[in-house]
Amino acid sequence: NLAGQLSQSAHLALQLPYNVLGLGRSANFLDHLYVGIPRPSGEKSIRKQEWTAIIPNSQLIVIPYPHNVPRSWSAKLYLTPSNIVLLTAIALIGVCVFILAIIGILHWQEKKADDREKRQEAHRFHFDAM
Repeated sequence: NLAGQLSQSAHLALQLPYNVLGLGRSANFLDHLYVGIPRPSGEKSIRKQEWTAIIPNSQLIVIPYPHNVPRSWSAKLYLTPSNIVLLTAIALIGVCVFILAIIGILHWQEKKADDREKRQEAHRFHFDAM
């Protein structure tokens, strides 16, 4: 994906000076993101910086300042948690409750069988003593 900042969003324009670029709802990390700004005429150095492993469904704000030192450019990553996190937590809690219910039922059946076995053992003991 490539995006360029248009002249409408330059200095003293009506639009804000930023660019929105997106990959959509992707579950994969962005391996490499290259950000560059045009160089003045006559200058030969490339003004470009690379960021790696960008988290999906996040916002990255790059501040290219100072313009001639790309290594000092800063990037701020903003995550916006969605309803998927809440739904995942509810599903996890539901599965845990379901497993606890199965364990509880099996434990109750085992205890009931043990009590029945103890009664039969006690009953047999009395008959053997006679």
